[in-house]
Amino acid sequence: MKVKKIIPCLDFKNGRVVKGEKFTNLKDAGDPVKLARQYAEAGADELVFLDISATNESRGTVLGYVEEISKVSSIPLTVGGGIRDLRDIEAVLAKGATKVAINSAAVKNPELIDQAAKEFGSDKIVVAIDVVKANNSWLVVTHGGNLVTKLDAIEWAKEVEKRGAGSLLVTSKDADGAKAGYDLELIRHLKVKVKIPLIASGGAGCLEHLKEGAKAGADGLLAASIFHFGEVSIQECKEYLALSGFAVSPVKLEPKFDEKGLVVAIAVDAQDGTVLMQAYMNKEAWDLTIKTGRATYFSRSRQKIWVKGEESGHRQMVKEIRLDCDRDSVLLIVEQTGAACHTNNRSCFYTPVFGNNSPHMGTLLTNLQKTIHERRENPVSGSYTNYLFEKGLDKILKKVGEESSEVIIAAKNKVKEEIVYETADLLYHLSVLLEERGLGWNDIALELSKREK
Repeated sequence: MKVKKIIPCLDFKNGRVVKGEKFTNLKDAGDPVKLARQYAEAGADELVFLDISATNESRGTVLGYVEEISKVSSIPLTVGGGIRDLRDIEAVLAKGATKVAINSAAVKNPELIDQAAKEFGSDKIVVAIDVVKANNSWLVVTHGGNLVTKLDAIEWAKEVEKRGAGSLLVTSKDADGAKAGYDLELIRHLKVKVKIPLIASGGAGCLEHLKEGAKAGADGLLAASIFHFGEVSIQECKEYLALSGFAVSPVKLEPKFDEKGLVVAIAVDAQDGTVLMQAYMNKEAWDLTIKTGRATYFSRSRQKIWVKGEESGHRQMVKEIRLDCDRDSVLLIVEQTGAACHTNNRSCFYTPVFGNNSPHMGTLLTNLQKTIHERRENPVSGSYTNYLFEKGLDKILKKVGEESSEVIIAAKNKVKEEIVYETADLLYHLSVLLEERGLGWNDIALELSKREK
């Protein structure tokens, strides 16, 4: 899952950061260097610095401010405004910019994109596309939004991608400063047509708008007013997106500890999702788990920190950590060595109370794969699995084909018991095939997860 980037934008004019609506009615928003330092320290993923009056004033970007910002910020910096040719791009990069955004000059001379990508690398070149809605399409606007062209924005985006642009910065002039949300229809249309990263700009007014932009497909979420005027923090944005199911760059997201300083922690097996155990964490145990990658808990009876497997050797290496919607319980997805329960059972939840305790398909397939792998590593005399491995890939493929046919025949006969039996045979032989090719059911599960809707 790609990380959604949070990107504050510094629109610059006359030595100050400004913010308006539809590129007009500009209001002072602060000192650019001070804001850049503030956003970098707050955890922004990138910064965009746009010298918005440079093109209309027929001058280059204010390089002094670019240099000052790059000195106080360690995060990637994209600089645009007044970029006319390769020399301007080179000068901006030399002052510390990570990437350069070109807009009006690219529309005037599209070959500049080809030349810039070849000279500096596609990853350094961002094409900024400002648009206005025109009936059922979008038109490109240039010169700070003052000139509406006849250029279709979607077709232009496709062209700049072919010419070598590394990413797009797309701003809806209609939505700019209105704080009513991004142009989601525009984002969706663009994501169908282009593959390079897309930064959405224009209209973000609240956390919900950021989520909508991310859901529409934007790779980067650019905002200005909500950050400049203290309405939303970078931290709040990342927490909100993370809790909405989107991947974000590292953020100090912590559980809500109860009045005793504890939070429930549940460990599940990364292989098949089996619930292994429940324990408790305090702040120290949480921090140590994050730092070491080993499941660390707090014992309420002994009133001390303990590391799972430190004495028994039944370690839990943490692969992933999730918080529930209220952040009052922790889910640890772990790689378990040995039994998780002190009774030497794999899981602490082995006592049936209600229901038929039906076998878990994921668990069964995982265990089957483990057995097949073990047979291959340590052959057993008379083992059918070893016989298949000895005969090789062609024999295994033949059996998969035969079993597939048996499933079809059973299904045509409409005998449920036969369908179940033959499907089990097919899954077994597929497991052997996966092992033969160095794969497992987890690889299939990962692919299926990409197809969830």
